[in-house]
Amino acid sequence: MGKHLRLVDDLNDDRGTILVFTDGERDYLLVHTREGYMRGGEIHTGAQYNSVLKGLIKWDTPDSTTILSSATVHVTQKEMPHMMESLTDSLMVEWRENPLENPVNYHEPYRSLVKKRVQEKKS
Repeated sequence: MGKHLRLVDDLNDDRGTILVFTDGERDYLLVHTREGYMRGGEIHTGAQYNSVLKGLIKWDTPDSTTILSSATVHVTQKEMPHMMESLTDSLMVEWRENPLENPVNYHEPYRSLVKKRVQEKKS
């Protein structure tokens, strides 16, 4: 019999919703982001994998800017700062090589840009 996913967290804010699931070995995030909002500004200890299910996402690292769309899996290597901007309403699945960090390892200036965008959208 296969593994079952269990919902362990449901996070909502102005940007959208993140549902966190686990199968007991790995965590999976289902991330809905509203158009124009940003997420991230983080660094992880292992690789991060993202697959867009719906919409368009701009993915930024110090090395590149990439537009992500459906049917692709994007890999961000470990210790690589990154952030994303949802160019349309988007839905994406995320999983990582290592468990979710707690607390999150934020990266400046990316994290400040994410927070600034939330404030701009509220105005």
